[in-house]
Amino acid sequence: MNTKLKYCLILCCFFSITACNITRVVPDGKQLLVKNVIVRGDSKGVSLSDERDNLRQKPNRELLGFVKFHLWAYQYGNKGLGIRKKQPWLRRLAEKIGEAPVLIDSSKMDVTAQKMSDYYFSKGFLDNEVAYSVKPKKIFKKRASVIYSVQLHDYNLLNSVVYNVASKAIDNQLVRTKNQQRLKVGQRLDFEKIEAERNRITVLLRANGFFYFNSSFIDFQIDTNQIKHRSDLVVNIRNRKNYEPHYQQTVNKITVVIGDASKKDTLYFKGIHFIEGSYYIKPTSLAKNIIFRPNELYNANLVQKTYSNLLSMGLFNFVTIRFSPSQEDSLEHLDALIILQTAPKRDFSWEPQVISTGQSNGIEAGTERNFGLANSLTLKNRNVFGGAETFSISSLTALETQLKKDDQGVFNNFRQSINAELVIPSLVYFERKKFSEVFVRKSTRFNASFLHDRNVNYTRNVIPISFTYAFSKGRTSFGITPFRLSLNQAVIESGFLASLDPDTRFYTTQLLTNNIIAGPTASLYWNNKDKDRNKYWQIRSNALELSGNLASLYFKAFTDITGINKEILGVKYSQYARSDVDGVYNYIIDENNAVAARVYFGAGLPYGNTQFLPFERRFFVGGGTNLRAWRPRTIGPGSYSDSLSTISIEKTGELSLVGSAEFRFDIIDKLIDGAVFLDAGNIWNFRENSNFKNAEFQFNRFYKELAINSGVGLRFDLTYVVFRTDWGIALHDPSELEANRWVINNFFDQGWIFDNTAVNFAIGFPF
Repeated sequence: MNTKLKYCLILCCFFSITACNITRVVPDGKQLLVKNVIVRGDSKGVSLSDERDNLRQKPNRELLGFVKFHLWAYQYGNKGLGIRKKQPWLRRLAEKIGEAPVLIDSSKMDVTAQKMSDYYFSKGFLDNEVAYSVKPKKIFKKRASVIYSVQLHDYNLLNSVVYNVASKAIDNQLVRTKNQQRLKVGQRLDFEKIEAERNRITVLLRANGFFYFNSSFIDFQIDTNQIKHRSDLVVNIRNRKNYEPHYQQTVNKITVVIGDASKKDTLYFKGIHFIEGSYYIKPTSLAKNIIFRPNELYNANLVQKTYSNLLSMGLFNFVTIRFSPSQEDSLEHLDALIILQTAPKRDFSWEPQVISTGQSNGIEAGTERNFGLANSLTLKNRNVFGGAETFSISSLTALETQLKKDDQGVFNNFRQSINAELVIPSLVYFERKKFSEVFVRKSTRFNASFLHDRNVNYTRNVIPISFTYAFSKGRTSFGITPFRLSLNQAVIESGFLASLDPDTRFYTTQLLTNNIIAGPTASLYWNNKDKDRNKYWQIRSNALELSGNLASLYFKAFTDITGINKEILGVKYSQYARSDVDGVYNYIIDENNAVAARVYFGAGLPYGNTQFLPFERRFFVGGGTNLRAWRPRTIGPGSYSDSLSTISIEKTGELSLVGSAEFRFDIIDKLIDGAVFLDAGNIWNFRENSNFKNAEFQFNRFYKELAINSGVGLRFDLTYVVFRTDWGIALHDPSELEANRWVINNFFDQGWIFDNTAVNFAIGFPF
């Protein structure tokens, strides 16, 4: 029998045996809970997706959705096998991983039924009925499912909504924002919307001077006795103790205490009282980040933005803002005290690193990496000029190694970068513009770097210079770089160049050539994790990147030079447009299981003075973050498959489409997690090139050219960092002939595993 087939059969038998014997630790007369089933009628269009959150008993965890590994480990550690006394460390490990059997408990079923009834009640189904029964398995009598039978009937609608407000000032605020009410006549009675209205009112009032107001002053009365399936709702907003009305509070005085300040070192600026210490910070820099002022109504939103602004300055370990009744008028005035605990002025860090595979900017002194070791040194000087500026200089030395079965040898890459950055905690020039007031975490970053990158085939030196505006609003962070200049020098090893055919040699010299990249960029980051921590999106995008347009305009306006490869000071300038978007969706199933999915799309179009997108800005696939069954730059573009070189310079593209999905599950709590993943994607060029057959993107065939792999992985939680290893297994290889692309069909061939799989080591999650 084929060896691999034998191992597969043994593995299947092992799972079958362990599955049959998992009830050895279930006491007589007890039953193991294997499943909760909810049987109910039509929900009438109401989303009840979170109804299972009310279950107070859940079955034992399952690896891959069917193997009760933790229960088996518990059984092994307690009942034991014949070898447990000879190998006590295995028994201790099993006891640590193990999970006691979840036995059906009638008291917990009673609680679950009541919780579920309350849940349906909160959704408007006031007359619901929940009953339960236990259904044993036909063959395995010690296993049983619990069936919850639900009758929902009709839900209630809001017949009337009345606001009963004791305070005239509050009533005025509610009338002014009436169109924002969450509760309206004719809506389904929904306690979630009722709570949302409570929060809306609280936020509204605390943003309009009512400092002492909180949600406990709001209650709701629901009358369901007048009309069947109709409810009359009264929103009561009560006065304070002893029927004292709510007053709006005005900020009277603002005091800022900096570090080890003493009262003798004081000054006033824009109505703010600064008490200074040995750590001098210009009052102008602090005042523009404190966005509430004396004699203004208290506004909780502005206070929160002030927190964000002060913390984003990078000067303080802690920021505390306290309000207290003013001594001049304790009823309607507040005094604010802002305490700033300063961080050390200078900071030095040394960080040995394990390099993960990934693709980054490529223009800055960042990296596109394989894997290896690195050493990072960073010196940071805070408050350089007294205006909360931060200057940092860092050095990264990296030695990277890529091991491949089909290589002629070992490919080594040495990388040295030096990066200097000055961060000013404001939007230079735009800070006084009205529109900038809506942003938080504002900064202007000036960056200059040097990157030296050397391997057996070429050497690159890159000098990028840029300045960037960074700011945030709500869930979105923005980065706008009006000026960016990158000087790129490349030297190709003569022996490597001579080994290429003439057409490939021309292509390689066009990619790895001295060039200038200059132009603006814009990026953004967005996430909605604050809305639902269990289901949320994260989106990163280099929304727009342009290069060479100003230089092209100069040549058109002031010279007669035409054609491509025009030069500035003897160096060709690159002209292109580029954009990409990276979206990740996270779905937390429960405390032990989660699903994550990623979609990445990028495109770069050379035009004007550039025939090929510069090497630094081209896309590639493979490695530890996508298509984990292939090494970096060993797949694509399209179904092109002619490369025999040690480093695949031509296996880059102008368009990238990649998707990944992972099912993540817990193996050992807070120590080891597992994952099963699926990756798909490829890169393409925009234009057809006779030297690279089938490398261009075509709608009628691109889906046939997607590389697909599956695999399994382990994640080791080392508290401060997650070490990850993934084993990728190729399923569909577009570099093969179309009839042979499903390479998984040849799984049982001799040597298949070594030729079509890869093990990736990395730090952090792949996405």
